Amino acid sequence: MANLTACNPKYGYETGVLVSGPCKIKAIYWGSDQTAGADIAAADDILFSDANGNRIWGKRATVDGDGDYIPYPNGLPVNGVTVTTIDGGYYYVYLY
Repeated sequence: MANLTACNPKYGYETGVLVSGPCKIKAIYWGSDQTAGADIAAADDILFSDANGNRIWGKRATVDGDGDYIPYPNGLPVNGVTVTTIDGGYYYVYLY
């Protein structure tokens, strides 16, 4: 299944542009799901960047299944959202 970028939250497991213009991020979730073949292994990376290539958020897993949930209670204003790197797992990007 391809990335779902026409909805909120944005969902996927591949690199690509999620939002091309200004937006506000409510939260980012990176998860692992063995049954769907979307496992996070130790040393897997995920990286989100803006339209200018600036880092928004990223993580390197230290153990298998080492996902994360990052809330931005007041919103994080960004100019575009791109999944630059994802080695394993899947993500949700929640927008205001």
